[in-house]
Amino acid sequence: MSHSDSEDIQIIDRVLSGDVDAFSGIIEKYKDKTFNYVYSQVKDYDEALDITQEIFIMTIEALRSFRRESKFSTWFYSIMVNYCKNYRKKNSRYNVVSINSSRGDEEYDLQIPDDRENPEKEVILNDSLRIVREEIGLLPDDYREILVLRDIEGMSYNEISEILGISLSNVKVRIHRGREFLKNRLLTRGLI
Repeated sequence: MSHSDSEDIQIIDRVLSGDVDAFSGIIEKYKDKTFNYVYSQVKDYDEALDITQEIFIMTIEALRSFRRESKFSTWFYSIMVNYCKNYRKKNSRYNVVSINSSRGDEEYDLQIPDDRENPEKEVILNDSLRIVREEIGLLPDDYREILVLRDIEGMSYNEISEILGISLSNVKVRIHRGREFLKNRLLTRGLI
């Protein structure tokens, strides 16, 4: 088990034994990757922030069902990917639960900072990177999802296979096709 995995497990054990505040460690570690992925799927900043918060709420509520057979990160990203899939299927605004959502007796106050208010963290992308992201956003769902996980989130083929529940060879085929697709779009736009 890597240091990162054992760190996650320690935090989860603390949360499950009643120290809900410890969950902020998980949020801190995964919020940027989660937001980037969600934003690539819904393309609306405020909506992506809401969904990111909702994914963390779902995660903290589902923690007891985490069986520890896979890494926490893999389990967590599966929740994230499925949430976005369902969101796209509905294709309408989710009624996102307020972040101080009261479900049963527990109340979770999870604050995901809105980095737009923080000028130092303002993400200033150069034009070509912006165009590449734009083009990834226009790919068919299956290709977009897999290229974001691989090329933007930097996940391994094995992790992607586990998260998406598809075979390793299927992962490779989709990544290859997705990249071909993207390459053709960028050629058309004169970027490569």
